[in-house]
Amino acid sequence: MKWLVILASLVLAQPADSQSPTPAPHTPRQEELSLRQLDVGQGDAALITTPEGKRILIDAGPDAYLVAGILRNEGIDTLDLVVASHAHADHIGGMPSVFQAVTVRAYMDNGVTHTTATYARTIAAAEREPGLQYLAAIDRTITLGSVRIRVLPPPRTHRTQNNNSVGLLIEYDRFRALYTGDSEQRELAHWLREDSIPPVTLVKAAHHGARNGVTAQWVEATAPEIVLVPVGSRNRYGHPSPQALRLWAAANSTVYRTDQMGEIEVKARKDGSYTVHTSNKRGVWQR
Repeated sequence: MKWLVILASLVLAQPADSQSPTPAPHTPRQEELSLRQLDVGQGDAALITTPEGKRILIDAGPDAYLVAGILRNEGIDTLDLVVASHAHADHIGGMPSVFQAVTVRAYMDNGVTHTTATYARTIAAAEREPGLQYLAAIDRTITLGSVRIRVLPPPRTHRTQNNNSVGLLIEYDRFRALYTGDSEQRELAHWLREDSIPPVTLVKAAHHGARNGVTAQWVEATAPEIVLVPVGSRNRYGHPSPQALRLWAAANSTVYRTDQMGEIEVKARKDGSYTVHTSNKRGVWQR
């Protein structure tokens, strides 16, 4: 698919609390929310554009320059919010170059330190960013124009990165999307106990569709129509697992995988309707 490049000036988020990004000039209103699952191989990166042209990056994939190159090629020079779901390299490998390539207005991570060089480079890049606002991953809602982002805080009851992934519930009127990093069953159970997890339209499969990234209770609670699986072709982990795929299939969810379909873009409207496009044109589905 030849992706549409929107040449519009970016604006900053209207804060929902005292630490949210500071407002900037308004841009013309669009009709759709764009949610793009970028094809980064065995890793994770999602680029979300609100109807007002505000942009959120969730993770930056394993490659040092791939996501930054995508942003440059599409003329994107500002990200209003960047979220590192957790500190593993397949999610933040490209984060330092993203900071170098564009202006980042606000940054969120899980607050759990890691001992890798990739993590150290990411923190150093964030610290060099002029005027960057750091937003702690606490129970909060951030408003970006017509889109609300509810943060599902990590439990922080132990030190593992996967089970301290930042969760994000993205709401555009009747359309909801849920991103949960590499959370495993322990964290999913925590959110089911402690947070109100509503039915959603879209779920980004946790932990690349691994068996330990889904439960029957999680599938029942979220009941998504779309499941996005960011995964590399013939990866050594066997992702996505047949057991996870069977659980989503039993819920009548349609699964889209980056290893089979390349980049996946969902264009959502306020009434809950949407279209799904894939970069290699192997599937287009409309509700």
